[in-house]
Amino acid sequence: MIRLGVSGLSASYGRTRVLHDVALPDLHDGQLLGLLGPNASGKSTAMHCLARQMKADGEIRIDGDLVSDIPHATWLRKVAIVPQSPPAPTSLTPTELLWSAVRALDLALSDRSLAARIQDIFAELGLSELAFAPLHTLSGGKRQLVGIALALVRDPQIVLLDEPTSALDLYWRLTVLDLVRSRLARQGGAAVIALHDMDLAARYCDQVALLSNGRIVAAGLPAEVMTPDNLASVYGVEAKTRMGEDGRVTINVLRPIRVS
Repeated sequence: MIRLGVSGLSASYGRTRVLHDVALPDLHDGQLLGLLGPNASGKSTAMHCLARQMKADGEIRIDGDLVSDIPHATWLRKVAIVPQSPPAPTSLTPTELLWSAVRALDLALSDRSLAARIQDIFAELGLSELAFAPLHTLSGGKRQLVGIALALVRDPQIVLLDEPTSALDLYWRLTVLDLVRSRLARQGGAAVIALHDMDLAARYCDQVALLSNGRIVAAGLPAEVMTPDNLASVYGVEAKTRMGEDGRVTINVLRPIRVS
């Protein structure tokens, strides 16, 4: 079954078209798709459309159903969104935030099961010692980890992550993406992540889509998309690529070849 299918996706801000007939590779159980491209390439706009936060033309299907036909309550249980911005710094604690969010979805979880699930995800994200600290006392990076926990704690079928590691150091970037991949492997479902980091995309994504000026330049396997020619065209950099023993492409950016 195709978990997520996207074709002919177009969107505008006012009279300005910013996304042009975007088609993404079909995602099956356990797969992660990376959206790549420079600033203003259309990554965040595409994520807003996938998240039903912005009106768009074209088709977005989850498990074969048009997104527009999925009831709101069902959508909230199936799809989790991690925005660029972390949760607001309030007096709520991470535990209270996750508890209230899951209970609002009316998931069939006992209090004991929910408490265990929250405890487990906090342990995976290094948040156990901060579980009862008010959010306003946490750094932006820690609140971003809380936002990721908020999305994953409900075991969604589709996860949409809009540059979720932007405020995190390298250790936590790897930890978060390891967690997303391990959950997809265990529980199925699919995920889409907007990234600037090409190395992370090559390491973790099954498929990637490279955008420029709201259009797809190339989409498919990382090694097929992140070629020297494509990187030069989209990013304005000279790069060399090498296929590793694990089948993943390694990218070595050498120098800029034009002024942005």
